[in-house]
Amino acid sequence: MSARTAPHRATPELRTVTEETRDAYLKAVSRGFHDTFSAEDWGPGIDQIEPERNFGFTVDDRWVSSAGACTRVMTTPGGSVPVAAVTVVTVAPGYRRRGLLTEMMRHQLTQDVIARGTEPLALLWASESLIYGRFGYGRATSHLSVSGATRDMTFLPGVDLGEGSVDEVTKDEALTVAPGVRESFLADRPGALNRTKLEWDSIAHDPENRRRGASERRYLLHFAADGTPDGYAAFRTKWTDDGGEVMINELDAATPQGYARLWRFLLDLDLIRKFRFHSVPTDEPLRQLVADQRAIKTELHDATYARLTDLPRALAARKYTAELDLVLDVADTFLPDLAGRYRVQAGPEGAEVTRTDASADLSLTVRDLGAIYLGGTPLTALHRAGLIGEHTPGSVQAVTTAFSWPRAPHCPDDF
Repeated sequence: MSARTAPHRATPELRTVTEETRDAYLKAVSRGFHDTFSAEDWGPGIDQIEPERNFGFTVDDRWVSSAGACTRVMTTPGGSVPVAAVTVVTVAPGYRRRGLLTEMMRHQLTQDVIARGTEPLALLWASESLIYGRFGYGRATSHLSVSGATRDMTFLPGVDLGEGSVDEVTKDEALTVAPGVRESFLADRPGALNRTKLEWDSIAHDPENRRRGASERRYLLHFAADGTPDGYAAFRTKWTDDGGEVMINELDAATPQGYARLWRFLLDLDLIRKFRFHSVPTDEPLRQLVADQRAIKTELHDATYARLTDLPRALAARKYTAELDLVLDVADTFLPDLAGRYRVQAGPEGAEVTRTDASADLSLTVRDLGAIYLGGTPLTALHRAGLIGEHTPGSVQAVTTAFSWPRAPHCPDDF
């Protein structure tokens, strides 16, 4: 066996994953996240890896970096749009500060996302929030983690639980019903992603060694008054020194009554003293349902980041709450061919976006556009931070109003 090439003397080669190299590639991905690769642990999720969309640098036939994307569809305000869900981005420690990440990001955006011609934006969760802004990604969604003592979660007297009921069901029962239930109200939550059967099966995959001392994943369905399932939840329980804890993975329902009753079921579980839900939307109703809002510990986290790669198509894939007609001067230092002035004519029926030589009303970056795209970040906030150039008075407020949406964006899917 020949000696390994020292990192400082190596010339990494960019390669695309094949079926034959997939497991070796995923071993490098697992190592990058300080984990150990096991095909059994990945379960159905291993088939979510699209080899042609995954690539990285190799040295001596060993993967030293990785990056990939999954083909998904994201709900937008009033519509939907195909997105490249960027994932498994790693660089081995010995090969950092070599520009590998920058090269992978440029390769992915130009040779995969833009070249495919079907996805006008990319989306990712950032393990390190400082990294991706320089590649044009802006924080499009945020989420809350909520926790507290279940005994302190008394609801306000006027909360309506409806005439339905909640029952615990098996995984198979849940997976028969939950996808259709979720699909029925998916269009109401900007930022959410579609789920195929493979994605549902991957989420439900629950190897014991990944539970970290918690119970198996358990499932609830809410049944409306006529017996029709119209809500679901997934959760685990765990014993701690302070008693039992319920850890909620998912909870959603078609009606406020079903939503409240699902929460009440989980908060009233026998022997449980604490609850925790790591990822809820910033407009989470639980905080309005309880009598003592201070009893809920709430922490704000950044969530998904969006990177527009086809501005006209991306902006046309959503609707707007007010009429808008102005010119944006968009800076894009990472992909300069996308920079320029765009006239945006938008309203409740959609938008038409064209390049123009007209004078700009606003100057901003593609990162700023990613941040405001789903309505989660008002342009006024970026303007107050000194990031936006307003050349026509009132333009910042006009964009803020038009891009806003009644429901806060949220992405409950990790990828």
